[in-house]
Amino acid sequence: MTDGQGMNPSIALRVVEQAPDALILVDGAGLVVYANNAVATLFGYDQAELIGRRIECLIPERFRDSHVHYREGFNATPAAREMGARMVALSAVRKDGSEFPTEIRLAPIYEAGRLLVVAAVRDVSERSRITEELRAARLEADGANRAKSRFLATASHDLRQPLQTLQLLTAALGRQVDGPATEIIERQQHALESMGDMLNRLLDISKLESGTVTPTLEDVAVGDMLAEIKRQFEHIAAARGLGLTVTAGDEFLHTDRVLLRQMVQNLLTNAFQYTRVGGVGIRTATTATHFTIEVTDTGVGIATDQIERIFDEYYRVERPGAGRRGSGLGLHIVRQISRLLGFSVEVESEIGRGTTFRLAIPRERLVEPASRAAAAPAIRSAAAGAELLKPSILILEDDDAVRGALELILKLDGYPVRVAATAEVAEEIFAREGPDIDLVVTDFHLNGPDNGLQVLDRLRAKAGRDLPAVVLSGDTSPILRHAGQLSRVQLLRKPVEARHLVRTLEQLFGSEEATGSGP
Repeated sequence: MTDGQGMNPSIALRVVEQAPDALILVDGAGLVVYANNAVATLFGYDQAELIGRRIECLIPERFRDSHVHYREGFNATPAAREMGARMVALSAVRKDGSEFPTEIRLAPIYEAGRLLVVAAVRDVSERSRITEELRAARLEADGANRAKSRFLATASHDLRQPLQTLQLLTAALGRQVDGPATEIIERQQHALESMGDMLNRLLDISKLESGTVTPTLEDVAVGDMLAEIKRQFEHIAAARGLGLTVTAGDEFLHTDRVLLRQMVQNLLTNAFQYTRVGGVGIRTATTATHFTIEVTDTGVGIATDQIERIFDEYYRVERPGAGRRGSGLGLHIVRQISRLLGFSVEVESEIGRGTTFRLAIPRERLVEPASRAAAAPAIRSAAAGAELLKPSILILEDDDAVRGALELILKLDGYPVRVAATAEVAEEIFAREGPDIDLVVTDFHLNGPDNGLQVLDRLRAKAGRDLPAVVLSGDTSPILRHAGQLSRVQLLRKPVEARHLVRTLEQLFGSEEATGSGP
């Protein structure tokens, strides 16, 4: 070392010579005046071979003319920088003519007033290879996700169609028999409901994990939504001899209606599965920081060491007194949706004394809508009166089995029904009998260029009013989220239970009567 003012020049030179990057010193005319040992390894030239040669000999021939321009530009405004500034891919050429990707950093130095440029050159072939492999893997993953989405859409539709037919036909058969056969039909209906539930959950979890679910935010009347869910589950509670209560205020949440409803339904299904005595309750509450929806049961409870595991995919609690085994996906879906919506899920449980699941929703999601549904009592009153006069229904369904089953179950329930297998036939029927048609039940996917919503738009234009409609679909496409936001349109996912379909038709017709928008 020197006297403390700096490094010994001979040591500094050795450092430069042994540097891992190729270091090349170029004068203002572009001639190489120095090259370290790494240059020989990287480019295949002896150091002496490069001295006095133009730096462009290390540039692929197709870039040499433009490089002269760039070099002159650097000389005009010399400053330390990265060549290309990461905006373009750089290449160099070896003595044998082979090319390789590079990363080059430039810095000006001065010797006796003369400008020199030092270039540090690094071979980034390995990094480029890894980057390309990652890019290819990403493209492959994107392609797999698209293929998965197409599969889900196809599987969802094609698998639900026969299941829908079986459910409707079983419900129709149940209305025609009595005695011992009734119990057999009820068990068959439960089996079909289990199949539908499993299909829904498998498709739901696939959508959530593939990232294809996008929340649709709107103002949701929580009390009304919970009342609808209560009506849906009342028959389950009655069949098991359990109580079902809902205690809710008149709060509105700005959130995704469908996803929130699904979370509560999954929690209720789980509660009934593990409750044999007592009942299940839903209540809402507001704290200083959160609005909460609680689902409480008097079931068998969950051990402390299992509370986190119950949210795992396919995990099922095995305990005496538990009901029939579920799919092990319901609570996993709740956790996935909660993360998507920005909620949290809390659990309190005690073995033998029941469990409480609490959806904790940030309080700022509570909203005050511009106008509340003041006409709700009138709608309910009209719905009750609608039982005396069944609305006339136009069914548009291209699947022969589902169309026949829909026609059968609705006729057995006393509805006047017209049926169409194509959009053209439906429009012909409506052209003749439009004033006599009160409701439309249509599949979303139809054979032909138009879907059920597009056909409904044309029927409404001809009728000059918002003709109420039920749209049935087994599709998981985001486009269907739009259907649930249309006036007097109810989206039902196949397979739909017959009683749920009938109840929805009654509510739609009641709403139509109450608003006075009928023909």
